[in-house]
Amino acid sequence: MFARVLYAINWFNISSIFYLILFDFKQDVSMLGLVTASFLVGIGIFQVPAGILAAKYNPKKIAVFGIMVLSVSSLLSGLATELIQIAFLRFLVGVGMAFFFGPSVILISAYLGKGSDGLGVGILNSAHSLGGIIGLFGWIVIAQTFGWRASLIISGILGVISGIFLIYGLKQKRQQRQRPKKDDDNRHPQHNLHDALKNLKPNRKDHEIQQSDFKIKLSDLKLVLINKQMIIVGLSLLGVQIGWNLVSTFIVLYLKNDLHLNPYFAGIVAGLAMVFNVVFAPIFGRIYDGTTKRHNSNLGLMLLIICGVVVSINIALISLENIYVIAASIIMIGIFISGGFVVPYTKAREIATIKLDQRHYETLAVSFVNGLSLFGAFWVPFVFSIIALHFGYPTAWLVGGFLTILFIIPIVKLAV
Repeated sequence: MFARVLYAINWFNISSIFYLILFDFKQDVSMLGLVTASFLVGIGIFQVPAGILAAKYNPKKIAVFGIMVLSVSSLLSGLATELIQIAFLRFLVGVGMAFFFGPSVILISAYLGKGSDGLGVGILNSAHSLGGIIGLFGWIVIAQTFGWRASLIISGILGVISGIFLIYGLKQKRQQRQRPKKDDDNRHPQHNLHDALKNLKPNRKDHEIQQSDFKIKLSDLKLVLINKQMIIVGLSLLGVQIGWNLVSTFIVLYLKNDLHLNPYFAGIVAGLAMVFNVVFAPIFGRIYDGTTKRHNSNLGLMLLIICGVVVSINIALISLENIYVIAASIIMIGIFISGGFVVPYTKAREIATIKLDQRHYETLAVSFVNGLSLFGAFWVPFVFSIIALHFGYPTAWLVGGFLTILFIIPIVKLAV
């Protein structure tokens, strides 16, 4: 959870301080489009490789590798001398996040237990939003006080620290597993018999042994990656990602440069989406879990459609250039974007484990739909920034709202 917060800080802080970077390098909003696009390419195309590696090896180690790569790359961004260097390093930040995300979803869900998949994703989204609040507002304060370079170096160092905590946790868990073995010979035979019967059930260590012996099969990969339902779920998530990325990336710059708000106040307004997402992500996760218990998966998909429509409308309302309307719209986006993320990730796991009977590939399923949504959205910041530059932000927000609902619509095929 701590690593997920730092993950989110290193995701969102660049957009909140970009007005300082643009001033330093004497560039316009189109450069924010380039930097964001390179990040989305990195996080998008490496989701599937990360999912395959997590299927073969320990997801915990893949998660540690990911958090370290993204943190070091963020740190180095503070030392960049050209914007093209920042764009390349943001690509590497995206690569690291790809390796962290999928395993984190599986680990939190396994910890909470069966029947709490939606809650697990909701909790992760809450941690993500908490990091987003800190990244959007807190990093404006840090950048204004110490400079944008120092702010990126600080976030990178904190990310490395979270990776060290994960490594320590791995070591501690390994020692806890080894400890009972040493005491086995000294225990009463009745206890040993009880343990022998208990161990007939597959435990976590057995799962790890099976995982190390697990062989990647191309036929199984095709079953997951070319599944029609999985692709439709990925497209719906693409619509959600488009809306969320546009709001989280451009809203601070829009409020400061177009509506001439104080940067601190702009950060507070932008952070409203994250604040409400922290609260409502677990709630939507529980709501989704409740729909699956009723043996009617269509209710969960209807929840996604409703959330997508609300988010799309409120992105379009940002075009009105009224700060009160914008604040209300951002709150609504923060609330309903929660369901927009919870449903696709959880649905992807369900398709892999229940419909396709490919439990080894549940991480791959989550990573695949996430990669499809992120890589599929890489061109949107380009288009948005160009429209904003030549036709104004109001037109750009209207287009953003339309694109959001456009990609969510295909999920209707699974709901009918």
